[in-house]
Amino acid sequence: MNSSKKAKTVAIIFMVILGVIWITPILWLIFSSFKKDSDFITSFANLKGSLDYLKRLIPRKWTVENYVEMFVGGEGTNTTANILAMFRNSFVVSITVTIGTVIITSLSAYAYERLDFKGGNKIFWALMYMSMFPNVVNILPMFRISNALGWVDNINALIWPSLAGVFNIFLIRNFMKGIPKELDEAAAIDGAGSFQIFTRIILPSIAPVLIVVGLFAFNGAWNDFLWPSIVLTNPLNQTITPGLRLLSGQYEQKWGHMIASCLVSMVPPLVLYMFAQKYFLKGITVQAGVKG
Repeated sequence: MNSSKKAKTVAIIFMVILGVIWITPILWLIFSSFKKDSDFITSFANLKGSLDYLKRLIPRKWTVENYVEMFVGGEGTNTTANILAMFRNSFVVSITVTIGTVIITSLSAYAYERLDFKGGNKIFWALMYMSMFPNVVNILPMFRISNALGWVDNINALIWPSLAGVFNIFLIRNFMKGIPKELDEAAAIDGAGSFQIFTRIILPSIAPVLIVVGLFAFNGAWNDFLWPSIVLTNPLNQTITPGLRLLSGQYEQKWGHMIASCLVSMVPPLVLYMFAQKYFLKGITVQAGVKG
């Protein structure tokens, strides 16, 4: 076996190991979501080795009551937490943030990369340096601003602060560097303005990286926990990720119910990644420029 085949074999083995490590918690969640609470609590007591552990992953008696209780409620569950309303809020916030982010960051990147204005490069790198601060530093100022605008307990507080990510501008700007500026000059000679150049030349060329930015924006908005937990107080206004904590039982913890809810909340981002996978893999190679 030559060195290239050995390297390929080692790489495959390494990826298989990583795949097993990644998928094991997911399988644990899936199996546990079909267990009754009594089965879940007692299934891992007095274990007799790793094989016994694997055997007890499988439910003794399969049940879908955890998924039914998620939508209609049940004994010991908190029926004030409306999971359908949470899903609706998450979709509204995530889709709006995704569309807004793609529009604003692409226009911003175009301005910084293609339009020659005084101090543009300095402004961009100043924003990049400021974005290095941890997000938790922004919590208090964001809350004070949201309170002044009347956005406390309103999903506007989740949408507008999330639209202009500097890293996304940096990503798109780097991708644009691979597009020859001669195309802009030729279009300008034909009478095209800056906005026409952007929509007819730049935008089609940067579609792969825009899909990546959209995926990042959707996933970030969907999975955001800290900020919605602070700025939203009404359960009917909560998004699904922070709202999962409201699904706890009124008198006891319903573990199966919580696990099933967590699994369902993972479905939309997973489906989105599956459909956009080839664009994602193409778009992250931002240094490669525009593919022919």
